[in-house]
Amino acid sequence: MEEKIYFDHITEKTDSYFLEYSPPVGSIPFASLTVTYISDVSDEEVATGLEKLAGEWITRYPVPVMASAFDRHGDLINLENVRPISHVTAILGEGKPRYRWELLEDEEFPKELKSQGYLIEIYSDLNYRTQSEVSAKARENLKPIRTARRLLIIWSVVVPVAIALLEFFSPLWLSVIALVYSFWKAYQQWLKMTGRKKKSDRELEREKDASLKEHHHYHCKLNPDGFLKLKVENFQKMEEDQIQKKYDSISTSN
Repeated sequence: MEEKIYFDHITEKTDSYFLEYSPPVGSIPFASLTVTYISDVSDEEVATGLEKLAGEWITRYPVPVMASAFDRHGDLINLENVRPISHVTAILGEGKPRYRWELLEDEEFPKELKSQGYLIEIYSDLNYRTQSEVSAKARENLKPIRTARRLLIIWSVVVPVAIALLEFFSPLWLSVIALVYSFWKAYQQWLKMTGRKKKSDRELEREKDASLKEHHHYHCKLNPDGFLKLKVENFQKMEEDQIQKKYDSISTSN
């Protein structure tokens, strides 16, 4: 079995949308094209735009391409009021793009698309990585996580054991120091509780945050439906911000 290869994706943008073109991977016999609109657009405009873009990309790379559109919240744009389904697949027929608003069977795609050599020739201008290279990179990225996990184990298990052993075998003078420190901490707490010690700005800020959280929690319990609506709106706003950042990050020179 041939090793999977992963081609680089292509991103482009206009004033109203950005798109991402992804070549086929593995047994998938078509490329994918996602178009994300950052402004309002009618369903008919979206459907017509998908056909136009799919035609341009299959002309650029003669590989069947399935195109879909998303709104600025990251949700799939439902086109079933203007087309049979929300996805269009462009294929070549007699050298010209043909558009199918339906799901195609695997037998309808050219068999040569399963050949890596064929795809490498078509996408000769794109870099690609093999499955083994992707796996090696993933293992490399996991190293910091493994290191952090080892440190957590040391801090959570080894350090407490070491402290317990130190306390057991420590000399008398060390025990006296620990006892004095405990009394000092208790004295500081007594000063705070009796109002004799002024709280630091950091402590005041923490108390303010705790008070606000309790206040918000109280009102969320009073109006759970309103809280759910607010939460959904926040998630939508976060998704919209992420999409806008991605749009802004795409170079206009693509």
